This record gives sequence, C-alpha cells and structure tokens, in this order.
Amino acid sequence: MLIRDSMIYIVAKLLAGTIGMATTALLTRLLDPGSYGMYGLALVIMTFGSTMVFDWLGVSFLRFYEGLHDNPLMFSTFVQIFLMLLAGTALMAVLAWLCGMLAARDASIIGAGVLMMWSFSWFELASYFEIAEFHPDRYMTMNAGRGLFVLMGAGTAAWATHSPFWTAIGTAVGTACGALLGGFRRWSLGPAHFDRDLARGILVFGLPLAVSMALAGMVNSGTRVLLEELDSARALGLYTAAFMLVQNTINLASAGIASASYQLAVHAVESGDSRAVHRQLIANGTLLLAVIAPAALGMVLTAHGIATTLVGSEFVPVVTVLTPWMAASAFFGCLRSHYLDHAFQLGRRPSLQIEVTAVAAVVGLGLSIALIPRLGAVGAAIATTVAMAVSCVHALIAGRGAFPLPVPIAGGARVLVACLVMAAVVLCIPERGLASFVARIAAGGISYATVALALDVLSLRSSAWRAVRRLAIAGHASPAGPVS
Repeated sequence: MLIRDSMIYIVAKLLAGTIGMATTALLTRLLDPGSYGMYGLALVIMTFGSTMVFDWLGVSFLRFYEGLHDNPLMFSTFVQIFLMLLAGTALMAVLAWLCGMLAARDASIIGAGVLMMWSFSWFELASYFEIAEFHPDRYMTMNAGRGLFVLMGAGTAAWATHSPFWTAIGTAVGTACGALLGGFRRWSLGPAHFDRDLARGILVFGLPLAVSMALAGMVNSGTRVLLEELDSARALGLYTAAFMLVQNTINLASAGIASASYQLAVHAVESGDSRAVHRQLIANGTLLLAVIAPAALGMVLTAHGIATTLVGSEFVPVVTVLTPWMAASAFFGCLRSHYLDHAFQLGRRPSLQIEVTAVAAVVGLGLSIALIPRLGAVGAAIATTVAMAVSCVHALIAGRGAFPLPVPIAGGARVLVACLVMAAVVLCIPERGLASFVARIAAGGISYATVALALDVLSLRSSAWRAVRRLAIAGHASPAGPVS
C-alpha cells in the first residue's frame, strides 16, 4: 500500500511540478527579471503566510483523523478554525494598511499575495482531507487541475498585461479552481457545529507546530525577503526562477511520498504494534531517500541543461549556478520535513520541534545577512543549504526524545550505490544542447532504476518476482479455453 499510494501521490505531485515548470518557463519569457521578482514577492507572501498561519491545521487534521473520523463535527470544526485564521489574517492586513506599514509601491502586489495565500491554504487543507481518507486518485485530480488552471490563469495574465500583479491574481484564481476538484463534504457554520473540546485539542497540538512551521518558513521565505531588501527585485526574480524549477520540484515529489507514508505511520502507531511501526518507518525513510536522492543529484549533474532549456536567456547564468545549491537544500529540507520531523508529531511533542526550527532560522537568516551583500542570490542559496543541513542533524538528535525513528541504513546504502552509478553514467555523456540534456536524463534514470532493482531497494525485485510467480501459477491453474 505504501509504494502503490506513494506512486500515485508522487505522480500527482510530479505532474503538478511538470506543469509548474512549464509555467515558470512561460513566465520567465513574458516577464523581465524585475517584474518576475515582484511576482516572486507575492509567492513569498503566499508560501510564508500559509506556512506560518495555516499549514499546521492540515497536519493536525492528519494526526487527529485516524482516531476521530466518526465525529460528525470534525470537518465543521476544522473548516471554522480555518475561516477564523483567514479572518485574522485579513484583519492584520487591513491594520497594516491603515497604519502605513505597507509601501504604496508594494501594496498591490502584497494584496495579491494575500489572496494567493488564502487560495493556496484552502487548497492544501482540502488536499489533506483527501489524504486522510486515502483518496490518492482525487488528490491527483486536484493537483493536476490546479497546475493547469494556474498555467492558464497566470500565463494569460502575464501575456495580456506583462504585470506581476495580474499574474499573481491569475495564480490565485487557478489555485482556487483546483481546490474545487476535491470531494464534497458536509460541514456547517455556527456554534452548534463547533466541537470546543476537539478545537482545544487541536490548538494544544497545533500551536507549537504552528510556531515551528513559522520558524521553518523564515529559512526559505525570510531569506527571499532579505534578498529583495539587501540586493534587488531582479535578484529575487532570478532566485525565484531557480527555486520554482529545482527546489519546488523536489519538494513536491517528497510531499507526494509523505502524503501516503505519514498517514500509514499514524495508523501503525495507533495500532500499538511496535514491530509494524518499525517496519513502516523503515519503509517510509527508504522510499523518501530512494526518490529525493537521485532527483537532487540529477539536478546537480544537469544544472546547465535545466537552465538553458527551461528559463529565459536573462535567467540562465544565475540559475545554472543556483541549481546545485537549491538541489542540496531541497534534499536536506525534505529529509527533515518529511521524515525526521515525524518524530515530533507521532510522539505528540511538537514543542521539541520549535527548538530545531529556531536554530535553523537563526543559522539561515544570519548567514543570509552575511552572504547576500557579497554574493547576492548565490549567498541566499548557500545560507539556506547550510541551515537545512544543520537542522537535519539537530532533528535526528532531538527527535530521540519524542519518538525514536529508525535510521534506514541498509536501504540508504543501496540508494547511495545506485546514485553513484547514475552519476558515473551521466558524466560520460557530454553536454551539447537539448538532445544531450534529454539523453543524460534518460540514461541517468534508467541506470539508477536498474541498479536499484538489482540491489532490491524496498524489496522491489522480490515483490516483482513474487508477482510474476503468482501470475504464472494462476495461469497454470486456470481451466483451458475452448478449442476451435
């Protein structure tokens, strides 16, 4: 079930990521780096606001659903908490405007970013509803739909206006349309449909998680804000293009895995079977490494091809340099977010996660302040990578006090061998344009998959052999067909 559902979730995320790449390729050709940087500022508001205010609610839903899915007020309670958070952010935005805290030149793009934040946050919560109920097919429909709607909305707006504001509005509308593709659930508003005891439990679990997520968001989003302040909107545009192509793609793939793996881990923990928990967590960690390690390494090895193929000519030099740093940062960030951090959530000790993310935020923002004035966008990427690597080590140590996670050493070693073979194969193919870029991707993927299968990563070879034997036995056991 882990591999089957994870593959559906990964395909859903990769499909959305592929469409997102197409959107980035289109927008970097319709908007100049400065305008794309302002659009990137709206994306920062969307991602940081969602991470800081809303994301904890979806994770809390996954953690509570397994034991409370029979509660008729559960959906209504979660939706009403979401609407309260939305109203709170709206009030804060209005107060900031009335107090003159928003510069006139940035007010419109900030407003568009807030709209993007609301639509994105609702989409994410609706996605968590599907994950909790094990509906990967519907989840795929939502993600593919959102990608296509954003491509059409943002692309049309950028083509017609060349304005970052209307491009952001097109993104918000496309995201909201994607959320409509989820399943319909009965929920109502009002005190009679609000479970106060459940809400109290959600807040006790979720508020420390919210603080931790806000601090985590400061590493990525805060670094991008500092880049715009300490350098320029153009630098932010170049950084955002690399982020959307590289880091966002790896993040999407790992989130697809976590969509299945985390809920299965919760189910195992709730069952009380320690052996089942150990098996499930080892499988979760191995699968995560088996996907994000070759993805990150592949992007490092094909950095120049990615840039020359997927972004406008003005973006190519900087995106080429940023890609390896972005890939490394994504690898460490995904390993922590989608495996190591599960220790704090499964153990119901999210307060311990605050310390880990606080240290990461201090390291990331401190290095950003030191490196951005000298190295620009590259300095921001280096700062984020170092912060993520430090936080992985910290989370591994601190997580032992919440819920000891097994380390998939055997599976990780096999993945490492497969990655080394893949790297050797890719480096044998010279970079000579688009055909060479495609050949490197194909050769790398085939070589990695072949070695992983030979080494029986995640017991894929054993499972395939058993499936073949079952089919053969079933074929021999079936009655002979009619003879003509």
